Amino acid sequence: MTIPRLLSEVIEGMKARPEVEAILLAGSRGEGMVPDKSSDWDLYVYLSAPLGTDIRKALLAPRSTILELDNHFWEPEDDGELNDGTAYELIYRNLDETAATLSRVIEGWEASVGYSTCLWHNLFTSHILFDREGRAKALQARFAVPYPDGLKRAVVAKNWPLLSRASSSLRNQAAKALARGDWISVQHRTAAFLASAFDLIFSANGRVHPGEKRLAVLSSALPQLPSDWAGLLAAVDRAVGLARATLPDVLDKLAGAMEAFLVRQGLLDPPEKPTAAKAAPAPPSPLQTGPIPSAGPLTVYTDGGCIGNPGKGAWAYLVDDGTMRVEDTNGDPLTTNNKMELQAVIEALAAISQKPEWAGRSIRIHTDSQYVRNGITAWIKTWSMNGWKTAAKEPVKNQDLWMQLQKWDAALKPEWKWVKGHAGNPNNERCDQLVRRTMDQM
Repeated sequence: MTIPRLLSEVIEGMKARPEVEAILLAGSRGEGMVPDKSSDWDLYVYLSAPLGTDIRKALLAPRSTILELDNHFWEPEDDGELNDGTAYELIYRNLDETAATLSRVIEGWEASVGYSTCLWHNLFTSHILFDREGRAKALQARFAVPYPDGLKRAVVAKNWPLLSRASSSLRNQAAKALARGDWISVQHRTAAFLASAFDLIFSANGRVHPGEKRLAVLSSALPQLPSDWAGLLAAVDRAVGLARATLPDVLDKLAGAMEAFLVRQGLLDPPEKPTAAKAAPAPPSPLQTGPIPSAGPLTVYTDGGCIGNPGKGAWAYLVDDGTMRVEDTNGDPLTTNNKMELQAVIEALAAISQKPEWAGRSIRIHTDSQYVRNGITAWIKTWSMNGWKTAAKEPVKNQDLWMQLQKWDAALKPEWKWVKGHAGNPNNERCDQLVRRTMDQM
């Protein structure tokens, strides 16, 4: 790594001060990543005692065309641009305070709302340029530990309720802001919603949070992700950018996928199927006509399809509760027919679990996929007992989706029905129509 000459002079001047214990290079340059043209040189200067602004000014001012001395927006820092055009940030910290904060997080499992482990990532990925007594290296060694399972659960406990349908959730706050036309608040609440979502994703994968940049790209490279993670992020981006009234539904879909993912990772219990309390039917409202519907089973139809197999594909579901119908569909640019058939029933069950008015209702799922029906009612028992291996000792295809579906099946206990496809059943034909329309629009 080649450090610009003027910046090297600043570093050498800092090293000469007895208050300076260590200097670490962080950010994309410290991590050894290829920085973009706008990347600053982020230097973390660890102090045993305050370093006066007059000393810092004497070191920086002669070498800088721009100098913002002693900013305190986030941490004490000096920001500027050197005479050779090098942009820099000098952030001042204390090793003991940093160690105490990291201990609370890593050893004490103290999570925060979004960005729980960013300081850990900052220390662990920093490159030590100067370490007077070896304390910075010792601090890195102390916290070079696997991600604690207790911390994962603390991050979930802190952040998951903000994505859920809890009354104080960020999802509900965004919906209220949208209803009153408060677009600035919509942007703020959605950004906070995503901050908690990213915190959950990195934590569930046992990875430290990399900070606020390139999160969509970095999270998409993780080994374990909610279904259609990239598509969900893109849908949120579109809904916010176009000021669409569908934003709450889009956030619900992301939250539903996140819930299924956390259940699959063993960090959340599957949503329980509440027992519906028996009560006398309510009298008809002035707007009701005809008999009051009984709380019979929810009728669900699902379908999935793919062009090319693999190729672009889509899924769709329809839920009819006797008084209304709910439909949804989405696609994937590279998938298979079986993946979409599985995704359709997973999405339907996740949607049902999010509606309190459907709590306790029995569920009857109609699928035209023998693969789905036979898999969930018969094959899956043997697969799971055999370590997710087939009778031929081969890995079960689409294991991640089957494991999700297994959780939802155990939690909601639906009845599974096979229906012949393309045989004139109007609900099956409707799902097929939604699938084809979604693929045509991709």
